[in-house]
Amino acid sequence: MNTLRKLKLNESLSSSSEIRNISELWEAAIAYYKAGDYDTDAMYQMYQRANPRITFQDIANVTSAVFADTYWVVIQMDSSILSKHMVQALSLSPAQADKYAQNAMKQWRGSLSRNNISDTGQIPAQGSYSQSIDIVCNQDTPLMPSQLIKNWNNEYWKQPSVGKNYIYIRVQNKDFVGSLLPKAQMFYTTGGFNQPPSSWVQCFTADGDKQEGAVLLSDNKPGPMPLGDRGASEAFYFEPKSTDHVCVIAAINDQFFKSNDPLGISNSNWNSTTWITHNGASAWHNVNPQTESVTKLKVFNQDGTNENFVLRAQCRNVPVGSTVRIQTADKHLESDGVEVNSISQLIETEMNLPGNYEGDLLVTLLGPDGELLPSHAAVEFSFLWKLQKGHDCYAKAAVALDESKSLANDQSIYAPLGSYTITGAE
Repeated sequence: MNTLRKLKLNESLSSSSEIRNISELWEAAIAYYKAGDYDTDAMYQMYQRANPRITFQDIANVTSAVFADTYWVVIQMDSSILSKHMVQALSLSPAQADKYAQNAMKQWRGSLSRNNISDTGQIPAQGSYSQSIDIVCNQDTPLMPSQLIKNWNNEYWKQPSVGKNYIYIRVQNKDFVGSLLPKAQMFYTTGGFNQPPSSWVQCFTADGDKQEGAVLLSDNKPGPMPLGDRGASEAFYFEPKSTDHVCVIAAINDQFFKSNDPLGISNSNWNSTTWITHNGASAWHNVNPQTESVTKLKVFNQDGTNENFVLRAQCRNVPVGSTVRIQTADKHLESDGVEVNSISQLIETEMNLPGNYEGDLLVTLLGPDGELLPSHAAVEFSFLWKLQKGHDCYAKAAVALDESKSLANDQSIYAPLGSYTITGAE
């Protein structure tokens, strides 16, 4: 856009009529974004034009979504940047601006793919981090996006077979009062916990062999996705070479959020936990049926220092008398089997792993009859980074995970690094 045209457009925007409601506030923010304005200029102009009923919180909410790339720092939205810009644009006190900025970023506004069936875009994410119902695998049979959209809460997942599989990601416009044009990327890695992005393998579209795929609407065509609308990506090829367990990962970007590039994330436990919990435009699927009594899962410590971790095994409908055993293949961790005495028993195993550790975790699951677990049973394994007072990441983890009470009482904070669910044998 040439300078004269931009000046005329900005003059037109700044002298436009009163912004009377939230919908018009979104329209104004998007217009300033398209005109190439800075977020600070947009906030100032919107405030000047706003009806008195429109609040600073409303301006923070809208600006944080429309100018998302301004606040995205590799792995998450940084509320401190929005806060600083609100001080500059609106002459707020730092304390006021902090409150508005932090509140704005507690809800994902934009292209959302669910971590689990109950995911509504709350940040940090709640519940399971890697039971995405929106990641789809249908082995070698393609699906129509309209089918995936119509049956929005249905799970479409067939255990990937060796060779060609069709995979998809579903997306919705969550709380963005404007139209989005999302694009999808798909990846896979070995099944396990805390896998670094350097271990992820990119998948390519089935039609055109592209890294990015279009998101299609209910008419099976790409197009603008207005507020509340839903879509599903075009098909990607997923071609595993063995029957080993895998994790399938998706990342979404759109015209307002272009910085969602997971392969650009450097290896570290902090980056891993933050990307999992603070990115609504990403999703993981780590759910597979038990095929043998001992399941091998990869486990990583991405940091160069010894770190403490906890592996939690949450039993669901596991028969009383079953056995759960957790150990590492290199004998770094050995444990006796725990006999299940409750169908919803929680089992915890603590481990200290050396810097840059990469190993195989061996999980043994046996029913009371010594056979595989029944099909209605499941065990969700959650891998957590145990942070104690004095650790370099302790205080910022408390803020990121809303653990102010733990911080005040000097209690340990458990930062999630992924989960993996093993269901009973099919």
